Amino acid sequence: MWRRGNELESIAEMASRKNRSGKANRRRAKRPPSAFALRWRAFVGLIHTHRWHSAVIGFLLLFVGGLVGGYWIAGRMDGSDRDKIARDALEDMKRNEQAPPPRQSYARIEDIPGLPRYTETEPGQQIATVEEKPRTRQVAAAVAAVATEQTWRRNALPFRDLNSKPLIAIVIDDVGLDRPHSKRAWELPGPLTMSFLPYAKDLREQAKAARAHGQELMLHLPMEPSGRADPGPNALLVSLTDAELKQRVTTALDSFDGYVGVNNHMGSRFTAFKPGMETVLRQFKARGLLFLDSRTTPNSVGDQIAQELGVPSVARNVFLDDDESLDAVRRRLTETEAVARRQGFAVAIGHPHEATIQALRDWLPAVAAKGFVLAPLSAVLRKRNGWD
Repeated sequence: MWRRGNELESIAEMASRKNRSGKANRRRAKRPPSAFALRWRAFVGLIHTHRWHSAVIGFLLLFVGGLVGGYWIAGRMDGSDRDKIARDALEDMKRNEQAPPPRQSYARIEDIPGLPRYTETEPGQQIATVEEKPRTRQVAAAVAAVATEQTWRRNALPFRDLNSKPLIAIVIDDVGLDRPHSKRAWELPGPLTMSFLPYAKDLREQAKAARAHGQELMLHLPMEPSGRADPGPNALLVSLTDAELKQRVTTALDSFDGYVGVNNHMGSRFTAFKPGMETVLRQFKARGLLFLDSRTTPNSVGDQIAQELGVPSVARNVFLDDDESLDAVRRRLTETEAVARRQGFAVAIGHPHEATIQALRDWLPAVAAKGFVLAPLSAVLRKRNGWD
């Protein structure tokens, strides 16, 4: 009886549960899939169908994305690095900022440190005084034959008093580079001879001003020295070909006009180089110019080759300012007087240094009283060769 009752209760409970489940199922009816879900299922199906193509496309997308992303990240990092470097540099400048040093002034161009010294001699070298050797009649006649109507005669300062007294020609080299000192040199009482460097600034204007003060003009041609001194730009070098030498000489000869001839600037190596000097002197001859051998070396062949080629030439006797002290320049002027007395003329070369200008300013007014005649270089050339 009791067991029968339990079975009836179990059947009733199961029926009740089934009834509730059916109601719940009726309440939870399935919804139709959304458009997005349908598209997604279609996309997944497409990928599954074309899985190899999909793999390739996916790889390409990852590669391109990585490349673009890498450049973007690198650009951001680089920009941040540049900003940091700029900030650090500004901070360093602020920390190291100091007041500018006081401006240094100099009374003379020779006092400015670091400038090359344009002198004829090597540092510490003394060049001896050189006197004339008698010229053979054949050489003198050959030179005279081509020297009658030449450029050097047209550009020479007028001068007639060749034979009454010994002649002294003062040649100032390196003119034009140091403009204040060059101007002071050509404003000295003349006639003097101003030899201009071809690379000086405003060369034509400076040469014109010097000639207006009654000075004779020359071209001071840079040539290779034996030591390490700097002869300046476009110097004549023993390593150059004939064509290169001719080109450099032509450029220098065309730098200005109105000059009587050329002398060498430095050149202790080049003037001893016979092939090069022959090339150069033939160009002087073609233009009707005289040559002054500065004799910066006892081995110079310049004057000898000039005579052989029929180029009017003369040679330096005294260097005034190897030693740039005032007393040394005065002693050299006294030595110039002695040479002029012995051979009838003397050629002395100086530079627009302070001591040289001062010594000449003191010496020039007394030249005539001592029995000498101050003359341009062309006059000494004429006297040396016996030309009227």
